[in-house]
Amino acid sequence: MDLLQAFEAFLTDQSLLSADERVLLALSGGLDSVVLGHLLHRSGRPFGVAHCNFQLRGEASDADAAFVHTFADQWAVPYFETSFEAKTYAAQNGLSLQEAARNLRYDWLETIRTSQGFSWLLTGHHLNDSLETAILHFIRGTGLTGLAGIPLRNGSILRPMLFATRDDIFNYAQNNNLSWREDSSNATDAYTRNAIRHHILPRMLDINPSLLSSAARTLQHLRATDNNLRFLLHEWLGNPEQTAVLSLEKAKLVRLPALADALFELLQPCGFYPEQVRQMAEHLNQSGQEWLSPQGYRLLNHRDALLLTRQAEEPETAGTAIAEDDLLLRLPDGSRLALLPVPAGSPMPEDRHTILVNAGPVKFPLLLRRWQAGDRFQPLGMGGNSQKLQDFFTNQKVSKLEKENAWVLVNGDAALIWVLGMRLDERFKIETDTTKLLKITWLIPS
Repeated sequence: MDLLQAFEAFLTDQSLLSADERVLLALSGGLDSVVLGHLLHRSGRPFGVAHCNFQLRGEASDADAAFVHTFADQWAVPYFETSFEAKTYAAQNGLSLQEAARNLRYDWLETIRTSQGFSWLLTGHHLNDSLETAILHFIRGTGLTGLAGIPLRNGSILRPMLFATRDDIFNYAQNNNLSWREDSSNATDAYTRNAIRHHILPRMLDINPSLLSSAARTLQHLRATDNNLRFLLHEWLGNPEQTAVLSLEKAKLVRLPALADALFELLQPCGFYPEQVRQMAEHLNQSGQEWLSPQGYRLLNHRDALLLTRQAEEPETAGTAIAEDDLLLRLPDGSRLALLPVPAGSPMPEDRHTILVNAGPVKFPLLLRRWQAGDRFQPLGMGGNSQKLQDFFTNQKVSKLEKENAWVLVNGDAALIWVLGMRLDERFKIETDTTKLLKITWLIPS
């Protein structure tokens, strides 16, 4: 195999990189990342090199860093280096040493990538790594995404060597007289992945000498199936990444042949655990429950839907004053409130986000704020009877999420004019003799 030619073809076939995109290479000094750096250099692509020293092997770790720096100098590319006390971090955060090193590494690499203007972060993972990952996930228990091995793209991370085997990479290094650093821990079975690499994969290769080529096709099929499934789920239920609040309709959910599995595929990227998803599926008809994910998502079980949203900071209750000459007000949540005097006889609005108000009793300055416990108003249509806003929400079957984020427009005399998007107050309705109107529109970003 001509690895450089295959590398360029893979980048083109998978639409991974344009020729002028600056990328950051995570260079450990091992065989895989050294070869990837050499391919990038030979292809003339702009890139930088970043290296993490975890100080786990004493002088050997320092020698790795010096070795990588030498490559960066030879290639005349920007070089970035940092060191971590990985053992201390692991102990302080209750993590395994591998988890601690991975978290520290990727957090720092992402910081360098964004601050230095690199488009992508590249790692040297290859086909053997991907197959080992799939087997590891299978042993521990996983879904379709886990069985597909290492993803080609994951956020800002690209793995452009997944087409190549370990032997392909080794042969390239030998043919080009490349040197690299060996991590002594790779030779032991201390880690589960190493046990798979040293014992399970060789037995599989004994059974099928063409294992890697067949595995490449299988992993590709699994990734394609996973992508298709996710696409269909998004078409049927919605995409959590494209909306601030996603309403998963129960009428649609119950039609799925495997509800828990579908919910897991949809919600796993949001950080929800399998046990949480199992509870969601089993208690679908028990409204009022909620689940939080470590990634900052929140899922509420409402009457007719599961409502998925980002966890918000404590809502602002102080409010914002509105003067008589204010025409447009921006709210903290990104929405806006527009106020415009209009002539009598103007057509009534057709949606709940716009109201026409009798401007006679309106007294400026108005106050726009979140609703508060104890708020009362006279809902339009109740003949002037007063009602607690809390009771109004309950009667209207307003979800917990909607209630937490409800805005109220308050008159200068403290009377509630409008519960935004829900109900006008009876005292501000248009009468037959009303001559001055105020049109108020709540503009919500799509």
